[in-house]
Amino acid sequence: MTTKIEIKNRWSGATLFECDVPDDVPSGLAMRHALEKAVAQRPKLNLRGADLSGADLSGADLRDADLSGADLSGADLRDADLSGADLSGAVLRDQKNDFWEILLHAPREIAGLRAALVEGRVDGSTYSGPCACLVGTIAIVRGVGTNDLEGIRPNSGRPAERWFMGISKDDTPETNQISKLTVEWLDEFVGLLAAATAPVPA
Repeated sequence: MTTKIEIKNRWSGATLFECDVPDDVPSGLAMRHALEKAVAQRPKLNLRGADLSGADLSGADLRDADLSGADLSGADLRDADLSGADLSGAVLRDQKNDFWEILLHAPREIAGLRAALVEGRVDGSTYSGPCACLVGTIAIVRGVGTNDLEGIRPNSGRPAERWFMGISKDDTPETNQISKLTVEWLDEFVGLLAAATAPVPA
């Protein structure tokens, strides 16, 4: 027995792709199974504007997929292969907002976090070691343990930490879409913070 899975455009409701998924595939993994089947059929998968909010895409092969404008808020992208994927305009509000919330508790560590991202010294799968996840890297820069960060607690379920799971050791903004977008979000945050704290002209 099979169940039909449809991936729809989040604006028009038009079906971008549909396929039958065996009933023995767990419901949480059905979307990932469908995407992998789509990629196998069409390597340059067009998911422009797709509604993938909340989907479990962990480990999915999304190489070269067009995800521009797709709603990926709440999606689990842990270990997903996004090399060559177009994420321009993708809706990642949960991940970005949560990342910024963490940065509000670590303004002095922003430069060190950015350097780690640019130099490929982030590994989203671990809290410790020379290459660590978001919270682990902030702890390294601050010189404390991950459980000693004021206002930040390790939580592998929160959107920002799940987002960082898509970054592995030696990934840089030039080689990893998630790393690239993260640096852009970080720079945007710094710009907004500078504007918010700038002296008011007399």
